[in-house]
Amino acid sequence: MSLKLNSHLGRETAHHVFDRAIPAELVVAPGTEVSLELRDGSNGQITPKTTADELRGLNFSLMDPLTGPIFVEGAQPGDAIAVEVLDISLAGWGWSGILPNFGLLVDRYPEAYLKIWDVEGDHVDIGGGHRFDLQPMIGVIGVAPEQPGRHASTVPTVAGGNIDVKYTQKGSRVLLPVFAEGGLLSLGDVHALQGDGELNGTAIECEADVLIKVDLVKGAGLAAPVIDTPSPARLEERYRSFLGVGPDLWEAARSASAQASVALARALDLPEHEAYALLGIIAELRIHEIVDQPNWVVGCMVPLRLFG
Repeated sequence: MSLKLNSHLGRETAHHVFDRAIPAELVVAPGTEVSLELRDGSNGQITPKTTADELRGLNFSLMDPLTGPIFVEGAQPGDAIAVEVLDISLAGWGWSGILPNFGLLVDRYPEAYLKIWDVEGDHVDIGGGHRFDLQPMIGVIGVAPEQPGRHASTVPTVAGGNIDVKYTQKGSRVLLPVFAEGGLLSLGDVHALQGDGELNGTAIECEADVLIKVDLVKGAGLAAPVIDTPSPARLEERYRSFLGVGPDLWEAARSASAQASVALARALDLPEHEAYALLGIIAELRIHEIVDQPNWVVGCMVPLRLFG
């Protein structure tokens, strides 16, 4: 992996919380391009030789390590830091699976499962000759929150963090509200491919090098992050949307995802837990309808081509 750089932060700057008390590792002027080396979401705890049984020993406090923080000159509360994603260069492999006690359907699929992916090229084959183009994205991008103290990197907040928005790809622009002087920007948790919702808890998790341009928008007055999405990275799919309907959003999402897991397992002749693990990579979990209370309508959208 190699990127042209202006300023640089390596993996040795990794930390595990957002905290306004953490000293900046880099000070930049608005308009600066910065190259960052990002660790994978497991912080190196998972390797190509790791077995599913070993996932039970994962230290979750080490997950989603961050590279940074970056102090942006002139950034004050009320401003916004603009991060333009210029490039994402993946390592040669990634992992996905089902982690113990984690995920939307953890009660239905409680057993640990691990899949190692080759991401050297521009696509992955999920089996049966079904190929999906890689769409590298940044899962964790955020600044120091308004409240002092330690804030876990695994949790999304209005300051960013683990937002896992799949559109944070090359060509996107992320605006983050500033709550502390300099902003204290950190990034981590790159995915080679992720579906909307990352519903099983993992996508294809990768180590990566990222090139960003950091800018400043004075007086932006944002309440939470805003993302300008990139141009479409591939042709739009046709989908089969499995609907969960009910008065509880969480349960409606679980119902839609459970239906999709069963149907995809049948279509690809896979064990259900493996189909469920695939959904975090290729499915789109969407709120289709919200206003006709008391029920929500949630769709778990799976590419139609997988059903023959």
